Amino acid sequence: MNLFYIQSSIGGISKVKSYLEDHYVGIPWSGLGDLEQVPTESAVEQLQRHYHLADGELSEAVETVHTFVHLIEDGDYIVMKDEEWMFIGDAGDYYYDDSIGTNDDLICHRRGVTWLGRVSLAEINKPMRTLLNEPKYIAQFMLPVTQAQLDQALRGTDGAADTVLTETTEHTANGTLTENMSVRVEQATIEAALEVLKSALQSENEQLRVQAATAILQYAKS
Repeated sequence: MNLFYIQSSIGGISKVKSYLEDHYVGIPWSGLGDLEQVPTESAVEQLQRHYHLADGELSEAVETVHTFVHLIEDGDYIVMKDEEWMFIGDAGDYYYDDSIGTNDDLICHRRGVTWLGRVSLAEINKPMRTLLNEPKYIAQFMLPVTQAQLDQALRGTDGAADTVLTETTEHTANGTLTENMSVRVEQATIEAALEVLKSALQSENEQLRVQAATAILQYAKS
C-alpha cells in the first residue's frame, strides 16, 4: 500500500467540496481523452499542442498523468488538504468521465475515493507536513506508510476498539463547505451497517455491489 498527496485546487479553484461530496479526486487536461486508451506518445503530443506545455512543465504533466493512471492502485491512501484539514481517503480505480464535456474547467480524469476521515493540519507529523508542502499535482510519500501515522490519527488517541471515525459534512444554504465533524459510532450501529453492506453484495446493481465491497474491505483494513 502506498500514500499519495494530490492537490485540491486546479487552476486556482478549490475542488475540496466537490471531491468530498462526489467521492473522487482528479487531474486537469480533460481534452486528452481516456488515458487508459491513449498511448503515452499521443498524450505528450496533445499536452504540447493543445495545452502549450514544454520543458519542465511538460515533464511534470507527463509524470502526473503516469502517476495518476498507472502508479496509484486501488486501496492506496489518498490525502488532500484545505486551509485547516487534511482529508484521508482510500483510492479506487481510474475512470474518465466526459458526460458533461471536456472543457478545461471540468475534471474528467478521476479516481473514486472512499473518504475515511480528516485530521487537523496542526496535528499531523513532520513527514506529512513535508508531503503536503509539495508543489506538484501529485506527490508520493516515499517513507513507509506507517510513518505517516494515519491510522492513529483516524482512530484518535484512545485506541478504543468499539468506535470508528466517520465524516459528516455540513453546508450552508449556498452550498459552501462550512464544517466537517468527527462522529463516534457505537459498535451495535457498525454491526448493523455491516449487515446492510453484506446484503448489498447480492444486489443486481453492479455499482452498488462494488461500493458495498469497497466499504467492507476498508472496514476490515481499519
